[in-house]
Amino acid sequence: MNQPEISIIVLNWNGKKYLKVCLDSLRKQNFKNFEVILIDNGSEDESIEFVKNNYPEIKIIALQENMGFSKAVNIGIKEARGDYIALLNNDTEIHPDWLKNLRLALAGNQKISFCASKMLSFNERDVIDSAGDRYSISKDRCLIYRIGRDQKDGPRFNQSKEVFSARGGAAIYRKELFNEIGLFDEDFFISYEDVDLSFRAQLAGLKCLYVPSAIVYHIGRVTVNKINYFSEYFGCRNRIYLLIKNMPVWFLIKYFRQTVWFEFWWAVKDLIKMLTGYKLNENIKVRLKSRYAVLKNFWKMYKKRRFIQKNRRVSLKYLESILT
Repeated sequence: MNQPEISIIVLNWNGKKYLKVCLDSLRKQNFKNFEVILIDNGSEDESIEFVKNNYPEIKIIALQENMGFSKAVNIGIKEARGDYIALLNNDTEIHPDWLKNLRLALAGNQKISFCASKMLSFNERDVIDSAGDRYSISKDRCLIYRIGRDQKDGPRFNQSKEVFSARGGAAIYRKELFNEIGLFDEDFFISYEDVDLSFRAQLAGLKCLYVPSAIVYHIGRVTVNKINYFSEYFGCRNRIYLLIKNMPVWFLIKYFRQTVWFEFWWAVKDLIKMLTGYKLNENIKVRLKSRYAVLKNFWKMYKKRRFIQKNRRVSLKYLESILT
């Protein structure tokens, strides 16, 4: 069996109706030296049978239950044989040059450790879904957002540039990045696990490049929307995990209002509503549960923080420049 240069990990959970478009576009790639590993998170919609019958070249790892994004992808990374690891959502269609252009971006610049794709809307193909991610602490709160989201594609999105983070649904990483900073944090389960990995990478001095020629058409939010609880609970909880694990203490002090105070005051407002008999909606209840989980797991996250901050290689000045 030939050694693949790139391993592509496709994560699937009850996504049979999307797989044909995704996997057909992988077959059409102009770069050929890759393997595909499909991690199935306990699907109940005959996804596995569909792939076995129609895509025999794909290696399938069938999990018995939904283990979340982080753990499932980590299983795939451990099985991958390539020097580069590409992650791809099942609800995507990729341009024939997607993999070739990501590979060229990494092979041509040893200072870059991972890359973000240009993600466009599947249904409106001139609208940006993401041109990389930004993590900002210069507003009233910490903001993690997709660059260019819902904006018309155009010349300003055709320039390659360094960004803070790559969305895990269409990214590529040097395999040694995981050897250096570790895999995706399985305690995140789903939501912001890609930002957490990127934050750890940035602290270690590993840079991310947005590659506009690596085009992906993305349907978006398919899995999370199936269970809205995922979006509210894990999003709220994991956003705080990011601060506990990765934000240097000086920034927690300097940007106290945007970091600690914002999360604290939001939690207090929800708690006041609960104690005063305010009519609680499900979002408030879920957010309170997420804050309880943060308190319960604080020391676990803090222990991770000690290791991450101890191994920080970049200056605070540099980090502030990419966060503001």
